[in-house]
Amino acid sequence: MKTVSLTSILLVILLAPVTVLQAGDAGQETPFTLGAGAASLGMGGGYTSLAKNAAAVYYNPACLSYMDYQELSLMHTVLFEGTMYNFGSWVYPISDKSGVGLGFMRVGTDDIVRTIAFENQYSFGYSHSQFIIAYGHRLLKGVSLGAGFKVVNQSMDDNSVYGFGFDFGLSWRLCPHLALGLAARDIIPPKLELNDYKETTPYSLAAGASLRDIVFLGHSRLTLSLDLEKFEQRSVKIHTGAELSFYDACFLRAGYDRDNFSFGAGLKFHRLKFDYAYKILDYIEDSHNFSLAFFIGSSTEQRMAARQKHYVQVPVVEVVDERQKQFMQLKTKADYFFRQFEFDSALFYYELSLQYDPGNEEVLETIASIEQANKLEKEQQDKLHLASLEYHQFIERYYNQAQQFYEKKYYTAAKDMLGLIFEIEPANPRADELSARIENAIVAEISSNWQTARKATDEGQPVKAIEAYNRILELDPNNDSALAAKEKTLTSLDLSQQLNLGITFFKQTQYEEARQRLESVLKIDSRNPVAIEYLEKIKEVHTKPSTLEDLQKDKNIWNLYLEGIRYMRNKEYQKAIETWNKVLEAYPGNSNTLHNIEQARLRLESEKTN
Repeated sequence: MKTVSLTSILLVILLAPVTVLQAGDAGQETPFTLGAGAASLGMGGGYTSLAKNAAAVYYNPACLSYMDYQELSLMHTVLFEGTMYNFGSWVYPISDKSGVGLGFMRVGTDDIVRTIAFENQYSFGYSHSQFIIAYGHRLLKGVSLGAGFKVVNQSMDDNSVYGFGFDFGLSWRLCPHLALGLAARDIIPPKLELNDYKETTPYSLAAGASLRDIVFLGHSRLTLSLDLEKFEQRSVKIHTGAELSFYDACFLRAGYDRDNFSFGAGLKFHRLKFDYAYKILDYIEDSHNFSLAFFIGSSTEQRMAARQKHYVQVPVVEVVDERQKQFMQLKTKADYFFRQFEFDSALFYYELSLQYDPGNEEVLETIASIEQANKLEKEQQDKLHLASLEYHQFIERYYNQAQQFYEKKYYTAAKDMLGLIFEIEPANPRADELSARIENAIVAEISSNWQTARKATDEGQPVKAIEAYNRILELDPNNDSALAAKEKTLTSLDLSQQLNLGITFFKQTQYEEARQRLESVLKIDSRNPVAIEYLEKIKEVHTKPSTLEDLQKDKNIWNLYLEGIRYMRNKEYQKAIETWNKVLEAYPGNSNTLHNIEQARLRLESEKTN
């Protein structure tokens, strides 16, 4: 019996997870973070995508769909101060696509001596344990999903409390040698309250990748794994490791678990497998971990082959009538394929069976359900195809408009249209190539206009200099040097030059710039007839039919036009109509906007009728 004080032992037990696994950051972890199974611990615990044994109950329940054998596994670890860590699990492959497993984990210390007034009174124990029931099922294309329900218990002396938690797992076998995995543990966290001490188990997320069974040197195989694990309120931790196997009987392992190294070895003899892991730990003695696994019964492949042979070749019942016999044989085949989700083959055999029993309600109902499922799948595929077609049409339309803007040297508008493409398809080669050409053209034209502006200033042609500065600011609105130079030139103009500059900008269809110059003239000479005349002309321009280029010159209106396009693309037709109506308030006759509104209304009506 131990003679360690109660207070010391309780502090050791309560701080065990933090002390053993602390990595220099805040937050807490569960007492079971050490892991499950000596094979996984020898590889640093990087088992989220690799779990191929009974440890899948803990690391990733989705991997239960890949079990080769029914397996019973036991692990024992001595930690410190008499603290024991034990793990046991049993997994059973239901079929070649699904499996179920049970697991039990316990960390605790027994024979703790309670002392009162420095006298030993009696001994008791403290433990933290959890029972897990998990299931995994393989879907199409190597993707498996899994879930685990856990019952967590914390007990001290005669006090005991229970909580319930939930795990989720995903596994994706990209090819026979490459796999990815994702595990969310305690996403529904167990909540425990023992002697007024409340504790909620922190959730954790783990993502991993593995290369398995890479053959080299004849009968040797190499497996590599890497996991990233994130506990609530803790930084990301790394689990990585390697396993080298010889003749599928001897195993050598090494890994890096968070901040410590681990090593391991294993032996397999027929249906018995022994594994050992040595883990280096900070602040306390290094741990020795032992696992023993038993493989029970036939392999999953053998069981599935026998089951298929039974379903396909052996009639379910013996019947005297030959027609009924033929019907049952065909229906048995169809039922087998239906259970395997091979609906095309099932439908073929069901339809053949109706030749011998045309009115069989069970077969007719099953055929109807298959046809309904096929119909729904086709409708979904048609919708996906239509959406893809629409996106390609959007991309083609935006690219053509960008190309037209580029050819007309409306580089900013061209970049805006390419931006709409990149929102849909970030890696579009044609758009990338055109974007590069636009950037080169912008750099060249900015340089050219700087030369023009300097030359015009030197020759006493301020209007020409301001035109060049405006072009620079159109291509690069944040060019402070061009803005300062333009303002300096404008302040040097007299009334006559301001008026001529406004008329020049009007003739160049730069209406906003023309309006500013003409209004500056009226501030000095409020009755100037020429300025008033041209301001009236500017107002008339907005009431006449306009082009897309006209919208592009008005920054605020152009942004509204682009916003409407985004609403249209996202099938928010009412918002698109409302946005484009704001464009029409400024440019009532714009044909592009009117056409867009008409298309949006047609699609809105189509949605209502459907």
